[in-house]
Amino acid sequence: MSLMEKVRRASKSVVDAGAKQMLKTDIMFLDREINTRKQLFGTEIYDLMEELEAVEGMSGQDKEAKIRATFDNARKDIAVVQAKKECKREEMAVLVTTSDVGTVPALSPIPPSSGAILNNSHPQDPEMENM
Repeated sequence: MSLMEKVRRASKSVVDAGAKQMLKTDIMFLDREINTRKQLFGTEIYDLMEELEAVEGMSGQDKEAKIRATFDNARKDIAVVQAKKECKREEMAVLVTTSDVGTVPALSPIPPSSGAILNNSHPQDPEMENM
């Protein structure tokens, strides 16, 4: 192995370590985003239930439907962030596999997907939801 090849491998190792650390940081921020959304959900539910308790004449089913809609919105938001986290984990697995094996990424075994369906549109973009 030539000196140049050793330098290339060493520099690739440093770059891969940096990329791996960046992915870990991204995952940490996504975890924080999930926790923030869950906290917001708690506040939303409390306020909604307080409001619904004061409303006279609304059926229990209507009240339950409003609570369910709030939960469904929170779950959708959290699912989007979870999908982003899963992508980051898959990127990290590919990075680890390619840096360990030293092969081209296309030839490395890629871990199976979690089955989450991803799209490139932002879930809060009303124009994209109608497509």
